[in-house]
Amino acid sequence: MLRTTERYVPTTAVQCSRLDDATVLTATHTGERWTLSPAGEEVWAMLHADRQTLDRLVMGFARRSSGQALTQVPDVVLAELDSFVRRGFVQRVANA
Repeated sequence: MLRTTERYVPTTAVQCSRLDDATVLTATHTGERWTLSPAGEEVWAMLHADRQTLDRLVMGFARRSSGQALTQVPDVVLAELDSFVRRGFVQRVANA
């Protein structure tokens, strides 16, 4: 079951840049850099397009995904979100 009562919000202390063919996130307070996977790029873009709940992210990713098996989409999106949260690039916020 998808956690629809939580939103995922990018922190303001993250800069996103494009280097060669890769998207790189940099934490401005620590200098940590992280190169996104293609799935991570999709999820990051959707977070900035106000798709901030897990169910909206999964639906958007499923629509954009051409090679991903639909049954794997929730796991892929959740794994990317967990990586963002663990690195401090995204905050998990409970909806009121």
